[in-house]
Amino acid sequence: MNFVVLYCNKNQYEMLEQFAFKHSPANFDDVDILVFDDNSIDEQKDKLRDLCEKYKNIKWINPDVSKNSVAPNLTVFEKCNEYLYKNEIDVNWMLFFENDVFPFQSDFWSEINKVIKNYDFLQDKVGSFGFSSYQKFDEGVMRTSGSPTMGRGCLLNGILNKPHSGWYKDLSDDWYDTDYFVVESVNWQSICVNRKLFNKYIKIDDRYDNRLLNFDDLAHQFMFEGFFNIVFPKISVYHDSGQLKEGINLTIDNSYSRSNNSHEVFKDRWKWSWGYRNSDLRNQFNLSFPKYVNKIQSKLFDMNVKEGPKRIEDFE
Repeated sequence: MNFVVLYCNKNQYEMLEQFAFKHSPANFDDVDILVFDDNSIDEQKDKLRDLCEKYKNIKWINPDVSKNSVAPNLTVFEKCNEYLYKNEIDVNWMLFFENDVFPFQSDFWSEINKVIKNYDFLQDKVGSFGFSSYQKFDEGVMRTSGSPTMGRGCLLNGILNKPHSGWYKDLSDDWYDTDYFVVESVNWQSICVNRKLFNKYIKIDDRYDNRLLNFDDLAHQFMFEGFFNIVFPKISVYHDSGQLKEGINLTIDNSYSRSNNSHEVFKDRWKWSWGYRNSDLRNQFNLSFPKYVNKIQSKLFDMNVKEGPKRIEDFE
């Protein structure tokens, strides 16, 4: 494989066997799985040890963890790279899944390999890529109101309005029919990150005290340095809203994803506030110049969601 599968987990190791392995049509035996633990309780760390013993393709990349990490959804890539380098594993793509997401097609792994091989511009022009994320398990890969979501955004004119509300969803047919398109930020629950570009250009701001907006900050760092975030809409994942995990006995800590300061940190870094509730966004972005002169963000800002999907050449 031209990638490794990566998880950042805290106290929810039941989700691997009882959720992803059980319900995904893709065979997880076919991939190498790396797990970054964000300082789980001892009982859960023992579960991870047991999983590594049972499944030889699962590796715990930070077994000495003793404290919570800053910006865990960014730190996970930093630690993954260190592990790959130390173990002389030569892959350039780190495929991250949230615990409640899994591939929604049996040929998912081969499709990822195919796009990495066939789209040679990915290595030097793309910081991250993502997929169509479906939310209704029983309906399978079928477009319905609000599903799939294919990315997040604030800058594209019209994306904050209903029915999009800050998400690349409920779009015209051409968005779903194309092979790929540029987004502001990949839907963070499942994202494939360019290891080479991450190592060279991404800086982790330790003011992010938790996971919220980690990937949106990552997306803007990539764009600011001239690299794109794109989506392959015909590759599908499933993101569970509660249906499949309802019967799994999980430790739930909502504060783990709901940081108190992430929005303030993001605004300080990028000079405008993230989210569809920000009715003043376009004015804030205009006032942030000259920060964005000749940047991907400014070109995206001048486009409209009604114009349809854009390819990398539309920005060059």
